[in-house]
Amino acid sequence: MKRIVILVSLVLLAACSNSEVKYDGAPLKIAVIGETPSFQNKNIRVEPLSLDKFIEESTLISANYDAVMLSKDVFEAASDDKFVDVYTSSEIPIVFLNSSKRHYPFVNEDITYETAPDSLTDGSHTTVYLHDDHANKDDAWFFHLDDKKNENELYTKLFKKIEEL
Repeated sequence: MKRIVILVSLVLLAACSNSEVKYDGAPLKIAVIGETPSFQNKNIRVEPLSLDKFIEESTLISANYDAVMLSKDVFEAASDDKFVDVYTSSEIPIVFLNSSKRHYPFVNEDITYETAPDSLTDGSHTTVYLHDDHANKDDAWFFHLDDKKNENELYTKLFKKIEEL
C-alpha cells in the first residue's frame, strides 16, 4: 500500500511540474538557450540551442524559429560583448526569461549581467526584445510575475506576444 501511495504521489508531482499552458494561437517554434522551461502546449515546440550555435548560425536560426529564449542560467555568458550584434540584428524576438535586469546587459557593450546596475530592476520578470533595423530602434516588452502560481499566465502572454511579432 505504501508503494502505491508513493507511486501516485510521484505521478501527480510530475503532472503538476509540467503543466499545460493555455495558448491556442499559431504554432510556434522556439529555440531555448539554457534550461528549458517546463510547460506543455501542443502549439509550442521548443528545441535546445547553444550560445555558440546561435552566434554562428544567427541568420539560419532567424529563418527557422519564431523566437529565441534565454534562461537565467546562461545570462552571464550570454551578456558577453560578442553576442551584442547577434541580439541587435536578430529578425526574431529574443526572450530573456526571468531577467530582473531586462535586456539591457545583453544589447549594450562593456556591461555584463553581473555588472549591470541593480537600478535596472523594475519588478519585471521577463523581457521580449526585438530590434527594428528599418526604423533603427529597439522595442522591448516587459512581463511581470507576481506569484509563481501565475507562471502559466506569463507563458500565455509571452506566446501571444511572439505570435503578434
